[in-house]
Amino acid sequence: MLFHRFLGSAIVLRLANICSYNVMACSGSQCTYSTEKRVNYLTQENAAALDQDLFNEYKFSVDQLMELAGLSVATAVARVFPASTHRSALIICGPGNNGGDGLVAARHMTLFGYTVAVYYPKRTPNVLYENLLSQCERFGVNILNDLPQPEELKNEYKLLVDALFGFSFKHPVREALKPALDALIYSGLPVCSVDIPSGWHVEKGPDSENSLKPALLISLSAPKLCAKPEILINVKHFLGGRFLPPGIVEKYNLTLPSYPAQDQVVEL
Repeated sequence: MLFHRFLGSAIVLRLANICSYNVMACSGSQCTYSTEKRVNYLTQENAAALDQDLFNEYKFSVDQLMELAGLSVATAVARVFPASTHRSALIICGPGNNGGDGLVAARHMTLFGYTVAVYYPKRTPNVLYENLLSQCERFGVNILNDLPQPEELKNEYKLLVDALFGFSFKHPVREALKPALDALIYSGLPVCSVDIPSGWHVEKGPDSENSLKPALLISLSAPKLCAKPEILINVKHFLGGRFLPPGIVEKYNLTLPSYPAQDQVVEL
């Protein structure tokens, strides 16, 4: 009888391992992996606080995090829309950190075989952003001064990357950035959004039928509330956050999937 109980428990455990995926949780300086099929989501307030902890407590620099984020974005885009089928890409960058992530992604995507253009209408007067833009130019990225009409974008591009607004976005959209958002919404091309689909409420998601409908979302650090499955319908979803210190994971009670092998992204 004891043997049968042991055998039955072993079978149940094996089935549980097959039907779920690993998630990461941390205590102190140690991270462990369990087989619960759960991922939790950040509020806007917690997302901002987590970033500040990375800067202030863990001494990450802005450019360091942008490099990690931009590489994650480029990697996820290449997984879903490889250069072999979507060679020409336009990255639409905003004035904040999301825009910086987009500039880094542009550089990496050229190395992945894409022909990349960047539209950066509201440039940040900061040495970091100026250097990122200069690097894009040196890597052969085409920097657009004028954005084609949404219906014309299909003639030149196969893919759009949305690096316009991040989790600090609040309505209304500035007039100077409305054409950029319209291009993302109305081009008819697949859109890959960085961290938050531009124009969405960080916690509630889209506010109308005319909101942006991305084909791919790359969450950074940890998913935000608007990325919950009941909101993010028929959208590929990847996480790029393989740089979070164990103390951050523990402080914010994060339950995150493990990353396969040496990958910088994982599909959710």
